[in-house]
Amino acid sequence: MIEQLIERTNTTKFYQDGNLHLTELKGSIRRYKTMDFNFVLEEQDNFGKMHSIEHWKLIAHQTIDFNGIYADSYLPYVKLKILTDHPLLWNYNKPVLEFELIGFPENPSEFMGDLFFEYEKVTGNWIPLHKDFYGLNNYYKQHGKRYFSIPKPLKESIEKVCKKHGIDFKLIKERDGRDKGYANRPNAKLLIFGNEDISPNDFSSGQPYIIAEEFIATCI
Repeated sequence: MIEQLIERTNTTKFYQDGNLHLTELKGSIRRYKTMDFNFVLEEQDNFGKMHSIEHWKLIAHQTIDFNGIYADSYLPYVKLKILTDHPLLWNYNKPVLEFELIGFPENPSEFMGDLFFEYEKVTGNWIPLHKDFYGLNNYYKQHGKRYFSIPKPLKESIEKVCKKHGIDFKLIKERDGRDKGYANRPNAKLLIFGNEDISPNDFSSGQPYIIAEEFIATCI
């Protein structure tokens, strides 16, 4: 019934008059992997007052991550959609590259600025730069080289910035499949609470989301 919940939240009437929010969460990513998210769907009455109309239980099997679901209101991000190709899934369904940067940039601020804009362009700001690039003024500056790990779709952009700043980009290893260990989750899916009328799903504007391998929804 996940399709029914998705269809329900994507109607014009629900977008104009409705909202949803989390009422209860059961389970743990580390201990149980399967998590229950209980939501209430609300709509405005003729007097503009919100009232509960439906209660839904969303079951996420093999839950990997979630964010933003504790918000008091999801507005305007109330349109659910399941995605199988998204920057938030790259660590799980794309190869991961281990590489070494050799040579420290003459202008570190400009180097990081160029990387920031490339990350924003390629990942839609879903993967923050500081997640992969940090500690430039410590080990990297002292030794003139640094190891990093990134999803493969970022490779060309980083290589371009490194070339501009005279830094060698040396690929050490490409990990994929079972070699990725826990991160090998080819069936991972993203359930995003979005609204493409406001912001595309491939650009981060603070949309809540859940990453899991399977989603089941029941109206209770």
